Amino acid sequence: MDGTLAVFNRVDTLEELYEQGYFLNLEPHFNVVRAVEHIVRTHPEIGVHILSSVLEDSPYAAIEKSAWLDRYLPEIPPERRTFPPCGQNKRHYARGPVTERDWLLDDYTHNLTLWGPLGRGIKLLNGINSTRGSWDGDRIRFDKAPRDIADKVVSIVTNRGRVFDGRPQDDRHNNERER
Repeated sequence: MDGTLAVFNRVDTLEELYEQGYFLNLEPHFNVVRAVEHIVRTHPEIGVHILSSVLEDSPYAAIEKSAWLDRYLPEIPPERRTFPPCGQNKRHYARGPVTERDWLLDDYTHNLTLWGPLGRGIKLLNGINSTRGSWDGDRIRFDKAPRDIADKVVSIVTNRGRVFDGRPQDDRHNNERER
């Protein structure tokens, strides 16, 4: 979620990630949130779930991430939200075995690599990642129009195409603001 649906705020110390309000107050990547809304609304055959890692010993992380989703993506009901412990393979927390029909939109190459070999990984380029170019799979930029992001995800998920967007600049001003 953070880095994909929400802007990941860099921290000076890990303790900041444990502070009350950190996850709840993350700014949305509105273009990505709107894209997910569009997919949920227009492609019911694509089951959208949220897998977002949390610090196990944080009293706030899972609760705040779920509250954040209630605020910005209420279309994803609580039963489709899973918060595995940070550092764990997200594939082990998917509903059932991961197959070629399952995809993971994530900003972290390590998570995408572990999602395979059957599941399909899609890297969200968010302006601060993809600095080494180590991911050779599908890549989508966060700063595209919501419909463009949604269409690209649907194309990948339905095996109609591959997407290899280039890396965006670290410029959050291109991210559509809520009106």
